[in-house]
Amino acid sequence: MKNLRWIALSLLLSGAALAGLLAATFTPATRAYLGEVGVAALLLALGLRAASILCRMVRIGVICRGLGYTVPLSSLAITQSLSLFAGSLTPGQVGGEPVRIHRLSRAGLAVGDAVAVVVTERVLDLAVFVSITLAALFAVRHLWSYLAATILYPVAAFLLLVLVLLAALTVLIRRPSLANRVIGGAAIRVLDRCGRSRRWLRFCPGAEGAEHLTRRIERETETFAASSSRFARAGRRAVGGAILISIIDWVFLFSTASALLIALGLPPSLPESFLFQGVLQMIATVPLVPGAAGIAELGAATLYSRIVPTYLLGLFVVLWRLILYFLNIPLGLLAAALAARETPTENL
Repeated sequence: MKNLRWIALSLLLSGAALAGLLAATFTPATRAYLGEVGVAALLLALGLRAASILCRMVRIGVICRGLGYTVPLSSLAITQSLSLFAGSLTPGQVGGEPVRIHRLSRAGLAVGDAVAVVVTERVLDLAVFVSITLAALFAVRHLWSYLAATILYPVAAFLLLVLVLLAALTVLIRRPSLANRVIGGAAIRVLDRCGRSRRWLRFCPGAEGAEHLTRRIERETETFAASSSRFARAGRRAVGGAILISIIDWVFLFSTASALLIALGLPPSLPESFLFQGVLQMIATVPLVPGAAGIAELGAATLYSRIVPTYLLGLFVVLWRLILYFLNIPLGLLAAALAARETPTENL
């Protein structure tokens, strides 16, 4: 039921934003243009999105092999689809990480190793898409005066936040004892609050096992730190492969919007579109509302109004949202059905 409420809330917010955009931008010119939408370019956009998802599946496998694990492609497909589904319905896309950790642990990885894989993915994503966004920003310097208030300052703030988080992660990996104190201390405070409040207890059943849980947190934190160090030292080929796949993934993902522009008979505007997609991804990463619903649509309309005529703006945002985000819902439901058919003893 909780999942259904998240789905309903996300779809409601996105649907309201899309309906408002269409109502504000739909004109007789829009109606006349519907028959001229390029089907081939639409299929290209779908293909680019599918290629991006495939890249993420392959990247998980590459990182796992760098830690000495081999995970079947079928399991990776279910893991990635469920992760995209959860990420599309949770603020900041944070729901995808616990799903991947759980699925990878079921596939035979130690929890600490699974956490190391997911953290590596997140770090690579941040590094690559921020780099692409900055490169696109320097490629459109003629627009800086126009973009100053809407893009330059938010990008700078997000970049500073990323650098702080990466620095903190590096310190925690290099000092497992500090990581144990930070993570273990936080867990103990949460469990203590749960034990003193019946209202909080429903959010963390089993709080009576705090001592056992604390020992497990310490063990898994040490495993995570050791896995991260081992991957950085011995998995250089895996690191290089994961970086390359991440670059291809984000190029495919950001190119989807340019394919949609072509479908509407507009120039692909690659530098501008890559910049806008990077900023929208930054917005989606901030934990505000489920799947950035509502905010993503309004943000895309604001940014793309510079290069998309008003009578096509609502149509463009609808197509973009359908392909990049709403496609995750049927994929996730299909993956959930396949996962439900797995036997409890199956090691994926």
